[in-house]
Amino acid sequence: MNAIKFEKEMDRDGDGVISSEEVQVHTAYEKASIQSRITIASFVVIVILTGLLLSGLIPDTRITALSGLLSTLFVALAGIIGAFFGMQAWMSRK
Repeated sequence: MNAIKFEKEMDRDGDGVISSEEVQVHTAYEKASIQSRITIASFVVIVILTGLLLSGLIPDTRITALSGLLSTLFVALAGIIGAFFGMQAWMSRK
């Protein structure tokens, strides 16, 4: 992203001056956007991996050999999704 576009995105009121409040709003927006993208990517990985495992394209011996890794991956991705929605619910109460 070039500097001019970045400054235009941060200058919310269009006065040509970027205040500290505008920087904080832009930073919070970027953080929320990145967190939602990570959550969506985690969900997509879980769905694709589940479909791949159930499709029969991977032999049962390999699935058995990777079961520890796969279960850890599923728990980690579910934790990311759960943490995102939990924090969203918690922040909406504040």
